[in-house]
Amino acid sequence: MSVSMFEYAKTAQRMPWVQLPAEVRRRLTGELGVPVEDVALAGGGFTHGFAAVLSGSGRSIFAKAAPASDTFIYPAYLREAAVLDVLPEGLPVPRLLTADSVEVGGAHPGIWQVLCFEAVHGYMPGAPWTESDLEAVHQSLVSVQSGLAGLPPGFTGGSMAEEFGEDASIRGVFGALERSGAAPSFIPALNSAQLGELQELCNFSYEALAGDAVLHNDLRADNIIIRTSDSKALFCDWNFLSTGPEWADWVALLLYVRPHGIDPGSWLQRSSLSASADPNHVDSWLAILGAYMIHHGSKPDMPTSPQLRPHGRFTAGLIIEWLAERRGWQL
Repeated sequence: MSVSMFEYAKTAQRMPWVQLPAEVRRRLTGELGVPVEDVALAGGGFTHGFAAVLSGSGRSIFAKAAPASDTFIYPAYLREAAVLDVLPEGLPVPRLLTADSVEVGGAHPGIWQVLCFEAVHGYMPGAPWTESDLEAVHQSLVSVQSGLAGLPPGFTGGSMAEEFGEDASIRGVFGALERSGAAPSFIPALNSAQLGELQELCNFSYEALAGDAVLHNDLRADNIIIRTSDSKALFCDWNFLSTGPEWADWVALLLYVRPHGIDPGSWLQRSSLSASADPNHVDSWLAILGAYMIHHGSKPDMPTSPQLRPHGRFTAGLIIEWLAERRGWQL
Protein backbone atom coordinates (compact mmCIF):
# COMPACT_ATOMS: atom_id res chain seq x y z
CA MET A 1 0.00 0.00 0.00
CA SER A 2 1.35 3.39 -0.95
CA VAL A 3 1.85 5.85 1.88
CA SER A 4 0.34 8.54 -0.34
CA MET A 5 -3.03 6.79 -0.11
CA PHE A 6 -3.78 8.19 3.33
CA GLU A 7 -3.57 11.84 4.40
CA TYR A 8 -3.87 12.42 8.14
CA ALA A 9 -4.40 16.14 7.60
CA LYS A 10 -7.70 15.45 5.80
CA THR A 11 -9.57 12.95 7.93
CA ALA A 12 -12.13 15.00 9.87
CA GLN A 13 -15.69 16.02 9.09
CA ARG A 14 -16.06 19.05 11.36
CA MET A 15 -19.16 20.94 12.37
CA PRO A 16 -18.94 24.39 10.74
CA TRP A 17 -18.87 27.59 12.79
CA VAL A 18 -22.30 28.73 11.61
CA GLN A 19 -23.93 25.56 12.96
CA LEU A 20 -22.74 26.18 16.52
CA PRO A 21 -25.43 27.53 18.83
CA ALA A 22 -25.33 31.31 19.19
CA GLU A 23 -24.49 30.96 22.89
CA VAL A 24 -21.41 28.87 22.08
CA ARG A 25 -20.26 31.29 19.37
CA ARG A 26 -20.64 34.19 21.81
CA ARG A 27 -18.61 32.36 24.45
CA LEU A 28 -15.79 31.56 22.01
CA THR A 29 -15.82 35.07 20.59
CA GLY A 30 -15.55 36.41 24.13
CA GLU A 31 -12.49 34.26 24.73
CA LEU A 32 -10.89 35.56 21.54
CA GLY A 33 -11.67 39.08 22.68
CA VAL A 34 -12.52 40.46 19.24
CA PRO A 35 -15.04 39.55 16.52
CA VAL A 36 -14.21 36.32 14.71
CA GLU A 37 -13.07 37.10 11.18
CA ASP A 38 -11.69 33.72 10.12
CA VAL A 39 -12.43 30.11 11.07
CA ALA A 40 -9.90 27.47 10.00
CA LEU A 41 -11.41 24.06 10.77
CA ALA A 42 -8.99 21.35 11.89
CA GLY A 43 -8.56 18.83 9.09
CA GLY A 44 -6.97 16.09 11.20
CA GLY A 45 -8.66 13.79 13.70
CA PHE A 46 -11.52 11.30 13.52
CA THR A 47 -14.38 13.03 15.33
CA HIS A 48 -17.00 15.46 14.09
CA GLY A 49 -16.72 17.78 17.10
CA PHE A 50 -16.09 21.44 16.37
CA ALA A 51 -12.35 22.17 16.34
CA ALA A 52 -10.85 25.23 14.66
CA VAL A 53 -8.47 28.14 14.87
CA LEU A 54 -10.50 31.32 15.36
CA SER A 55 -8.86 34.56 14.31
CA GLY A 56 -9.61 38.28 14.29
CA SER A 57 -7.69 41.57 14.53
CA GLY A 58 -4.35 39.78 14.79
CA ARG A 59 -5.46 37.46 17.61
CA SER A 60 -6.11 33.73 17.42
CA ILE A 61 -7.13 30.80 19.61
CA PHE A 62 -7.76 27.11 18.98
CA ALA A 63 -11.26 26.12 20.10
CA LYS A 64 -13.20 22.89 20.58
CA ALA A 65 -16.89 22.48 21.32
CA ALA A 66 -19.31 19.57 21.71
CA PRO A 67 -22.82 19.07 23.13
CA ALA A 68 -23.63 16.81 26.07
CA SER A 69 -25.92 14.90 23.72
CA ASP A 70 -22.82 13.55 21.97
CA THR A 71 -21.97 10.65 24.23
CA PHE A 72 -18.46 10.16 22.79
CA ILE A 73 -17.00 13.61 22.12
CA TYR A 74 -18.50 15.46 25.11
CA PRO A 75 -16.97 13.17 27.78
CA ALA A 76 -13.72 13.13 25.78
CA TYR A 77 -13.51 16.93 26.01
CA LEU A 78 -14.33 16.80 29.73
CA ARG A 79 -11.62 14.20 30.24
CA GLU A 80 -9.08 16.21 28.25
CA ALA A 81 -9.74 19.32 30.32
CA ALA A 82 -9.36 17.36 33.55
CA VAL A 83 -6.06 15.81 32.44
CA LEU A 84 -4.62 19.10 31.20
CA ASP A 85 -5.46 20.66 34.55
CA VAL A 86 -3.14 18.26 36.40
CA LEU A 87 -0.28 17.96 33.88
CA PRO A 88 3.01 19.31 35.25
CA GLU A 89 4.16 22.71 34.07
CA GLY A 90 6.62 22.80 31.19
CA LEU A 91 5.44 19.77 29.22
CA PRO A 92 5.27 20.16 25.42
CA VAL A 93 1.52 20.71 25.33
CA PRO A 94 -0.51 23.63 23.89
CA ARG A 95 -1.63 25.82 26.79
CA LEU A 96 -5.27 25.46 27.81
CA LEU A 97 -6.76 28.93 28.24
CA THR A 98 -10.20 27.93 29.47
CA ALA A 99 -12.59 25.00 29.79
CA ASP A 100 -16.21 25.93 30.32
CA SER A 101 -19.78 24.67 30.14
CA VAL A 102 -22.23 26.71 28.09
CA GLU A 103 -25.99 26.43 28.54
CA VAL A 104 -27.86 26.52 25.24
CA GLY A 105 -31.56 27.27 24.74
CA GLY A 106 -33.78 27.34 21.68
CA ALA A 107 -34.93 24.34 19.68
CA HIS A 108 -32.09 22.11 20.93
CA PRO A 109 -31.44 23.08 24.54
CA GLY A 110 -28.63 21.53 26.53
CA ILE A 111 -25.09 21.91 27.77
CA TRP A 112 -22.03 22.33 25.56
CA GLN A 113 -18.41 21.86 26.63
CA VAL A 114 -15.92 24.32 25.18
CA LEU A 115 -12.12 24.22 25.35
CA CYS A 116 -9.93 27.12 24.28
CA PHE A 117 -6.18 26.78 23.72
CA GLU A 118 -3.38 29.01 22.63
CA ALA A 119 -3.10 28.86 18.86
CA VAL A 120 0.19 27.20 17.94
CA HIS A 121 1.75 28.30 14.66
CA GLY A 122 3.23 25.16 13.17
CA TYR A 123 2.53 22.08 11.09
CA MET A 124 1.53 18.46 11.36
CA PRO A 125 4.49 16.10 10.79
CA GLY A 126 4.33 13.11 8.47
CA ALA A 127 3.95 14.70 5.05
CA PRO A 128 6.52 13.30 4.75
CA TRP A 129 8.12 12.15 7.98
CA THR A 130 11.68 13.44 8.33
CA GLU A 131 14.51 12.54 10.68
CA SER A 132 14.46 16.05 12.16
CA ASP A 133 10.72 15.97 12.88
CA LEU A 134 11.03 12.50 14.37
CA GLU A 135 13.86 13.70 16.59
CA ALA A 136 11.69 16.60 17.78
CA VAL A 137 8.87 14.17 18.60
CA HIS A 138 11.27 11.85 20.40
CA GLN A 139 12.66 14.62 22.58
CA SER A 140 9.16 15.74 23.53
CA LEU A 141 8.03 12.18 24.23
CA VAL A 142 10.94 11.60 26.60
CA SER A 143 9.94 14.78 28.42
CA VAL A 144 6.28 13.76 28.50
CA GLN A 145 7.05 10.28 29.83
CA SER A 146 9.00 11.82 32.68
CA GLY A 147 6.28 14.35 33.46
CA LEU A 148 3.42 11.86 33.37
CA ALA A 149 5.09 9.73 36.03
CA GLY A 150 3.88 12.16 38.69
CA LEU A 151 0.19 12.21 37.76
CA PRO A 152 -2.36 11.50 40.52
CA PRO A 153 -3.57 7.86 40.36
CA GLY A 154 -7.09 8.81 39.31
CA PHE A 155 -5.84 10.38 36.09
CA THR A 156 -3.59 7.63 34.76
CA GLY A 157 -6.26 5.77 32.83
CA GLY A 158 -6.77 2.04 32.44
CA SER A 159 -4.25 -0.67 31.65
CA MET A 160 -3.12 -1.38 28.08
CA ALA A 161 -2.75 -5.03 29.05
CA GLU A 162 -6.43 -5.18 29.98
CA GLU A 163 -7.63 -3.02 27.09
CA PHE A 164 -5.95 -5.15 24.44
CA GLY A 165 -4.90 -8.44 26.04
CA GLU A 166 -8.23 -9.29 27.68
CA ASP A 167 -10.49 -8.56 24.70
CA ALA A 168 -11.09 -11.98 23.14
CA SER A 169 -12.59 -10.48 19.96
CA ILE A 170 -9.28 -8.72 19.31
CA ARG A 171 -6.86 -11.23 20.80
CA GLY A 172 -8.20 -14.05 18.61
CA VAL A 173 -8.17 -12.23 15.25
CA PHE A 174 -5.23 -14.04 13.66
CA GLY A 175 -6.35 -17.47 14.83
CA ALA A 176 -9.74 -16.81 13.26
CA LEU A 177 -8.07 -15.75 10.01
CA GLU A 178 -5.94 -18.92 10.02
CA ARG A 179 -9.01 -21.10 10.50
CA SER A 180 -11.11 -19.32 7.89
CA GLY A 181 -8.37 -18.97 5.29
CA ALA A 182 -9.89 -15.63 4.28
CA ALA A 183 -7.69 -12.71 5.30
CA PRO A 184 -8.87 -9.16 4.51
CA SER A 185 -7.53 -7.64 1.32
CA PHE A 186 -6.05 -4.62 3.10
CA ILE A 187 -3.18 -6.59 4.67
CA PRO A 188 -0.43 -8.53 2.89
CA ALA A 189 -1.12 -12.21 2.24
CA LEU A 190 0.04 -14.38 5.15
CA ASN A 191 0.55 -18.12 5.27
CA SER A 192 -0.72 -20.40 8.02
CA ALA A 193 2.58 -20.41 9.92
CA GLN A 194 2.78 -16.62 9.93
CA LEU A 195 -0.81 -16.29 11.12
CA GLY A 196 -0.10 -18.81 13.84
CA GLU A 197 2.97 -16.85 14.93
CA LEU A 198 0.92 -13.66 15.06
CA GLN A 199 -1.70 -15.41 17.17
CA GLU A 200 0.98 -16.57 19.62
CA LEU A 201 2.25 -13.00 19.89
CA CYS A 202 -1.29 -11.80 20.61
CA ASN A 203 -1.74 -14.48 23.26
CA PHE A 204 1.34 -13.08 25.00
CA SER A 205 0.19 -9.45 24.83
CA TYR A 206 -1.13 -9.26 28.40
CA GLU A 207 2.34 -10.02 29.73
CA ALA A 208 4.11 -7.93 27.08
CA LEU A 209 2.05 -4.81 27.84
CA ALA A 210 2.47 -4.99 31.60
CA GLY A 211 3.89 -1.78 33.03
CA ASP A 212 3.07 1.27 35.08
CA ALA A 213 4.32 4.02 32.77
CA VAL A 214 1.58 6.57 32.00
CA LEU A 215 1.10 6.88 28.23
CA HIS A 216 -0.58 9.36 25.90
CA ASN A 217 -2.03 6.30 24.09
CA ASP A 218 -3.10 8.16 20.94
CA LEU A 219 0.15 9.52 19.54
CA ARG A 220 -0.11 9.96 15.78
CA ALA A 221 0.86 12.73 13.40
CA ASP A 222 -2.59 14.32 13.66
CA ASN A 223 -2.11 14.76 17.42
CA ILE A 224 1.28 16.46 17.04
CA ILE A 225 2.20 20.02 16.06
CA ILE A 226 5.76 21.01 15.19
CA ARG A 227 5.98 24.63 16.36
CA THR A 228 7.52 26.81 13.67
CA SER A 229 9.34 29.20 16.00
CA ASP A 230 11.56 26.57 17.67
CA SER A 231 10.82 23.24 15.88
CA LYS A 232 9.48 21.79 19.14
CA ALA A 233 6.89 19.01 18.97
CA LEU A 234 3.73 19.65 20.99
CA PHE A 235 1.25 16.86 21.78
CA CYS A 236 -2.54 17.31 21.65
CA ASP A 237 -5.69 15.34 22.58
CA TRP A 238 -5.11 14.06 26.10
CA ASN A 239 -8.26 12.04 26.70
CA PHE A 240 -6.95 8.48 26.20
CA LEU A 241 -4.28 8.11 28.91
CA SER A 242 -3.34 4.54 29.74
CA THR A 243 -0.64 2.62 31.59
CA GLY A 244 1.82 0.14 30.14
CA PRO A 245 5.47 -0.19 29.09
CA GLU A 246 7.22 3.14 28.56
CA TRP A 247 8.08 2.26 24.95
CA ALA A 248 4.50 1.60 23.77
CA ASP A 249 3.68 5.12 22.48
CA TRP A 250 7.05 5.32 20.75
CA VAL A 251 6.66 1.97 18.98
CA ALA A 252 3.11 2.81 17.85
CA LEU A 253 4.33 6.07 16.33
CA LEU A 254 7.39 4.54 14.62
CA LEU A 255 5.31 2.19 12.48
CA TYR A 256 4.17 5.23 10.46
CA VAL A 257 7.70 6.46 9.60
CA ARG A 258 8.96 3.30 7.90
CA PRO A 259 7.21 3.96 4.54
CA HIS A 260 8.98 7.33 4.41
CA GLY A 261 12.43 5.75 4.20
CA ILE A 262 13.23 6.06 7.92
CA ASP A 263 14.56 2.97 9.71
CA PRO A 264 12.40 2.50 12.84
CA GLY A 265 14.71 -0.25 14.10
CA SER A 266 17.62 2.14 14.53
CA TRP A 267 15.41 4.57 16.43
CA LEU A 268 14.23 1.76 18.71
CA GLN A 269 17.81 0.85 19.50
CA ARG A 270 19.06 4.34 20.28
CA SER A 271 16.05 5.69 22.18
CA SER A 272 16.19 5.63 25.98
CA LEU A 273 12.50 4.67 25.87
CA SER A 274 12.99 1.45 23.91
CA ALA A 275 16.68 0.45 23.86
CA SER A 276 16.17 -2.15 26.58
CA ALA A 277 12.75 -3.36 25.42
CA ASP A 278 12.41 -7.10 24.79
CA PRO A 279 11.99 -7.49 20.98
CA ASN A 280 9.32 -10.14 21.49
CA HIS A 281 7.38 -7.75 23.72
CA VAL A 282 7.59 -5.09 21.02
CA ASP A 283 6.37 -7.59 18.43
CA SER A 284 3.55 -8.67 20.73
CA TRP A 285 2.42 -5.04 21.01
CA LEU A 286 2.56 -4.63 17.24
CA ALA A 287 0.63 -7.88 16.73
CA ILE A 288 -2.19 -7.03 19.13
CA LEU A 289 -2.37 -3.48 17.73
CA GLY A 290 -2.56 -5.01 14.25
CA ALA A 291 -5.35 -7.31 15.42
CA TYR A 292 -7.21 -4.29 16.82
CA MET A 293 -6.87 -2.43 13.51
CA ILE A 294 -8.00 -5.47 11.50
CA HIS A 295 -10.98 -6.04 13.79
CA HIS A 296 -12.19 -2.44 13.55
CA GLY A 297 -11.02 -1.86 9.99
CA SER A 298 -13.19 -4.73 8.83
CA LYS A 299 -16.34 -2.99 10.06
CA PRO A 300 -18.47 -0.78 7.78
CA ASP A 301 -17.37 2.81 7.33
CA MET A 302 -18.92 5.37 9.69
CA PRO A 303 -20.87 8.30 8.20
CA THR A 304 -19.79 10.57 11.06
CA SER A 305 -16.11 9.64 10.65
CA PRO A 306 -15.64 8.24 7.13
CA GLN A 307 -11.85 8.01 7.39
CA LEU A 308 -11.68 6.10 10.69
CA ARG A 309 -12.02 2.62 9.17
CA PRO A 310 -9.61 3.41 6.29
CA HIS A 311 -7.11 4.59 8.91
CA GLY A 312 -7.41 1.21 10.63
CA ARG A 313 -6.91 -0.67 7.37
CA PHE A 314 -3.92 1.45 6.41
CA THR A 315 -2.34 1.00 9.83
CA ALA A 316 -2.92 -2.76 9.82
CA GLY A 317 -1.03 -3.07 6.53
CA LEU A 318 1.90 -1.04 7.89
CA ILE A 319 2.07 -3.20 11.01
CA ILE A 320 2.13 -6.50 9.10
CA GLU A 321 4.86 -5.21 6.78
CA TRP A 322 7.03 -4.08 9.71
CA LEU A 323 6.48 -7.32 11.61
CA ALA A 324 7.44 -9.29 8.51
CA GLU A 325 10.71 -7.37 8.35
CA ARG A 326 11.38 -7.77 12.08
CA ARG A 327 10.67 -11.51 12.06
CA GLY A 328 12.29 -12.37 8.75
CA TRP A 329 9.17 -13.39 6.87
CA GLN A 330 8.76 -13.52 3.13
CA LEU A 331 5.53 -11.87 2.02
